[in-house]
Amino acid sequence: MATVKNYLPTIVTMGNLACGFGAIVFIINNELAYAAWLVILAMIFDGLDGQVARLTKTTIAWGAHLDTLADMITFGLIPAFLIGRLGALNAPVAVWFVCFFYTSSAAIRLAKFEFELKGSSSGSKRSKYFTGLPSTLAGGTAASLILLDSYLKTTLNIQAVSTCLPCVIFVLGILMLSKVPYVRIVDLVGSKRDPVSLLITSVLFFTLLVFFILYPSIMLALGFCVYILIGIGKHGIFRNRAIHIT
Repeated sequence: MATVKNYLPTIVTMGNLACGFGAIVFIINNELAYAAWLVILAMIFDGLDGQVARLTKTTIAWGAHLDTLADMITFGLIPAFLIGRLGALNAPVAVWFVCFFYTSSAAIRLAKFEFELKGSSSGSKRSKYFTGLPSTLAGGTAASLILLDSYLKTTLNIQAVSTCLPCVIFVLGILMLSKVPYVRIVDLVGSKRDPVSLLITSVLFFTLLVFFILYPSIMLALGFCVYILIGIGKHGIFRNRAIHIT
């Protein structure tokens, strides 16, 4: 019989789902910035459920399915509706098609991931890289740009970000289905480092933390965009090496 301990990862997953539900409520009330912050918060829950499962060494059979469903709502549907809702009354049909393309890409990626997860053996070594942009990070990128758009509109009256968002979400959809390698941030943080590298990393982390506290909307968007560009850059380097080898 499963105990409460077995359900801890699932309870964390429900936090992800709760954020998605709250985001829908805020979108209905045209509070897009609050909805975007809930997507960012959902990323934390999404990252924690696996960690909790590993720490407690517990899981339930249908927990992974629930996690996929929660991710589909929070990172597949919500970002598309956030961007579509920006110009809901004046948005052309093409924008909604782009939003649907993003949602379809997230659905395909999550379905493939769950299928591959079933087929992989429990003892197989996990890769240090994601193949394609994870839906969680794609949703976080879209949400961070919504926050940046809100910040720039209220402080500087700049509309440029909202104009570019349909193109951005289209690119995010392509990246989710691509073979671009993206490093696992959890593995990067947890990797062993020499004292000098650890000191530099610590100073950089606290410096970025200060900037994040001062300018959260700017730093979030910058962080996500840099992560995406690094993956694209690495993919280009790997392809060039393969071409030279052949």
